[in-house]
Amino acid sequence: MKLNVEWLKEVLPKIPSSTKLCDKLTSIGLEVSNFKKSKLGSIIDIDITPNRPDCLSISGIARDLSTAYRQNTLTLKTANTKIQKSNNIIKSVDKKISPIYTCLQINGINNKIKTPILIKNRLKSCGITSINLIVDILNYVMIELGQPFHAFDSDTLNGKLTVRFSKKNEKIIALNDKKYTLKQDTPVISDNTTIQAIAGIIGSIDSSVNTASKNIIIECAHFLPELIRATSKEYRVQTDSSYRFERGVDPSTHEYTLLRILYLINKFTTYQDIKICNHSDKSFNKSRKRKINFNTKQVNRILGKKISNSEIKNIFKFLGFNSNQSKDKFTITVPTYRFDISNEYDLLEELARIIGFDEFKPQTTLSKHIDSKIKPIICTSRKIIPSLVSRGYNEIKSYSFLPKEYQEKFVSKQSINIIQNPISEDKAEMRTSLIPSLVKTYQYNSNRQHNNVKIFEIGNIYQRDSKGKIVETNNIAGLISGQSSEASLKLDSTTLDFYDLKGDLISILPTIIFKKATKSKFFDTEVQASINLNNKQIGFCGEVSNLLCKTESVENKIYAFEIALNQEIFPENIKYTQISQFPKIRRDLTILIDDKIPGNDIIDIIIKQGYKYLINIKINDVFYDRKFDETKKSISLEFMFQNKNSTLVDTDVNFVMNKVLKLLQKEFNAKLRA
Repeated sequence: MKLNVEWLKEVLPKIPSSTKLCDKLTSIGLEVSNFKKSKLGSIIDIDITPNRPDCLSISGIARDLSTAYRQNTLTLKTANTKIQKSNNIIKSVDKKISPIYTCLQINGINNKIKTPILIKNRLKSCGITSINLIVDILNYVMIELGQPFHAFDSDTLNGKLTVRFSKKNEKIIALNDKKYTLKQDTPVISDNTTIQAIAGIIGSIDSSVNTASKNIIIECAHFLPELIRATSKEYRVQTDSSYRFERGVDPSTHEYTLLRILYLINKFTTYQDIKICNHSDKSFNKSRKRKINFNTKQVNRILGKKISNSEIKNIFKFLGFNSNQSKDKFTITVPTYRFDISNEYDLLEELARIIGFDEFKPQTTLSKHIDSKIKPIICTSRKIIPSLVSRGYNEIKSYSFLPKEYQEKFVSKQSINIIQNPISEDKAEMRTSLIPSLVKTYQYNSNRQHNNVKIFEIGNIYQRDSKGKIVETNNIAGLISGQSSEASLKLDSTTLDFYDLKGDLISILPTIIFKKATKSKFFDTEVQASINLNNKQIGFCGEVSNLLCKTESVENKIYAFEIALNQEIFPENIKYTQISQFPKIRRDLTILIDDKIPGNDIIDIIIKQGYKYLINIKINDVFYDRKFDETKKSISLEFMFQNKNSTLVDTDVNFVMNKVLKLLQKEFNAKLRA
């Protein structure tokens, strides 16, 4: 937005006109991109962010600067005129387009008078071309107060004005000389027969005000921003009016702005009589009143700087916020022009912005506390992700949304959270499981001839409990399908199945137990199991149901699991054992035992003895010699010994090995093989 500094000084006279003003504007969040002096005055170009439409005017900029300089702004002069009300201007107003719509009818006006040089030059400095006196005054007040206007030549109208949605193929020749064929439900202003304006964007050339116009109607409206934004984009038209309307215009200043227009009209020209007509949605006015509570202790805690109650109250006073204080508690009434303020943190940001972010020193102290609800998720994720990756899984990330009525095939409708205003129909429901996202990803890969897939995802799911409250859960889910490896000369390829999935889960979560499960939402009844830990169910696994596969057009069999992470599924008390610096000693023992004796029984009985220095034992080989004895088998055992405090000697190890051999001879009638 281009700003004339001399114009600004009419509202805030004591501000500097040098680069110091630019620095001050930038420090309070109104970044200056350019500053130059010309014949028209000192011109500042300010980059206004989309969340600050209140600063798209002289008064808005002045209000923020008044807080920074601690100066009160001067009130612009308005007409002291009592205006007669009339019902002959507006026929009807659709509140879905404009909840507040006001029209000022001025009859017998002299519009042949030339626009004063001061107004012309100030408009020019802001990039607006002079047209005629009335239009220039409307643009002038728009720059001053931020409220866009539109003027109709009432002599060209056929009946009263109507604010409505257009019918298909209605037409309008706009002020830019372009002809528009309107789509259905375009917001428009019309008389009894003709479209006179695309609401909030551009008017018709047929009803435009010129120097010959004697009777005019000035429109002052509040159009809904989202509607204007969509319409402007649809017809690729952006004007000074639409630019403001689509960001948000203060709905409470119509009377004040119209009286300001009347003051300038009275100053520069004459007219016979004036009338006013207003349509207002009371429920909309009530919805604009917002009160936010916050505690000064919270201010000091979050901002890291102590701010006195008097300073807080003073800042909000200059910004136009009403504040009520009770000890350390404030109740702030948000003005209608601040669309960006919705909670206490927005208020804290306002305080920090005005005080100056340079005044806040960074704190380097880190919090030692981690929320108990977050800690298990973090710990589990850090442990489980590397384990899954090491087993050939790839991590994916997907949307938390699913198509409308998609999940009703698998879960009860009561547990589904439907989004009231979704981005699109295919993102209308919050997901109740990660499984569908994994299946969609597999289907995408399968369509591109990539059928061997191992993927997982960590993300949130959303379900309603018995009371209808939405419960958010952090889950992990994985999916496998296809071949475990490519075929070669030595090895045949193997097809991944349910037992491969179980093996992966056991490898990363050794303490889990699988139990027979009834039919769950995304698995077939025959091939599925519940995943349990510490006598508590934490998830499901199994073959993905045929219904879900058909929904996603998947032909191959796929297997999946899903586990809740809102608990610690790894042991918390992990003991640290220092690695010994001394060498290990290995011993091998081959024995002949009965074929019916399981190898694990041999290992278990040796471990139970707790032999000194024995740190590991495993079976290296099992050999059968049917020619020698069909009832016997030969087992080779590997023993590993190590002392944590010193180097072992052979006598220590031999002593233990002799005890082991005697034990096996006694328990299993084992014989030593040479």
